[in-house]
Amino acid sequence: MKDKASPEKRNILVSPEILKSTNISVEELRDNLTELKSILDTSFDLVVPRTINDTLTLWHLIDLSQRFQKLKQWDGFDRHIRTYTRRQLQSSYFVTVIASYLTDKVDSIVLEPTIAGRTKKSDILVNFQGEQIYLECKHIDTSQFDYSGQHEHMFLILRDYIDVPHQIDIRYKNSFTDRELHGLGETLKERANLITGDGKIIDNPNLEVQVQMREAYADKRISVILHAIIQDLHTNCYYPSHTYARDGITLSLSGPEVDYTKVLKNKINKSRSQSPPDQPYILMIGGNRILGGLTENIRALSSAFQPTTNTRFSAAALVTYHSRLGTSDLDLKFNLISNPFAKFPISREFSRLFHT
Repeated sequence: MKDKASPEKRNILVSPEILKSTNISVEELRDNLTELKSILDTSFDLVVPRTINDTLTLWHLIDLSQRFQKLKQWDGFDRHIRTYTRRQLQSSYFVTVIASYLTDKVDSIVLEPTIAGRTKKSDILVNFQGEQIYLECKHIDTSQFDYSGQHEHMFLILRDYIDVPHQIDIRYKNSFTDRELHGLGETLKERANLITGDGKIIDNPNLEVQVQMREAYADKRISVILHAIIQDLHTNCYYPSHTYARDGITLSLSGPEVDYTKVLKNKINKSRSQSPPDQPYILMIGGNRILGGLTENIRALSSAFQPTTNTRFSAAALVTYHSRLGTSDLDLKFNLISNPFAKFPISREFSRLFHT
């Protein structure tokens, strides 16, 4: 049985169990969807699915509706809404997040402002205590760092060396050749059966292998693949990860260590043409799902500032945002790096808005 929330001409199906788990009423959901319909117009079908099957999607739609309501008062809102196209959903939402975060902290906001003397424009113009600051928001496509093919290949080789249905977790920094994978398989076969409890059988700078002494999927007909991003709490490094439950065994593979230096520097280079000629300019980079070490990524941004080429940048920031459990609120974290060579630096007062 599913409830219908119908904002004009189209029924959105959502299960009563999901509504109950979120304490959102049908009326509240209908009001928010109607708001989204009136704002998004032809882009509504791109943003709102016909069936809402999970709480994350529901909370995201509530969040989006509330952020739009915050931004409706500002100049350029209609221009911003027109950026919600099939190719730009994530990047447009990132702009919405940043603008709505600032809306009650600054004097005024202009969305998609034109820049005198430039054919391209920035995403946001902020007026703050007499300052005018332009912000460009860049979303990074992380699909090129999926590594599902590499992990699948590793699993197909290593599974033949695992004859006990235990879960094995492998985390690595550098990729393996097939010869190295077969060597790793031989080590797994030799050492795994010697473990009498949870324990590491390999621990070196490049490779960590831990055996979990519990039966996985004994039914060999079951096949499951889970994708995730794993954080090493000791090094604050993020790894692409896949878990395979197949053939009666479970194998988790996390790695390699990804270097985002070139990607981040490329974002800076591409953003130069969207900077104003005589105003402070900040590049905001969406850091969700960015792999590699946080320290290295921040260092990459810092090193991209050069006295002869990037003086038009006042600062750059890696921004992460995550939903608070059970609410539509977002937790935002800014890693702001000021440019010591900037021709037009931002004030300390403005930079403090990003000390979260």
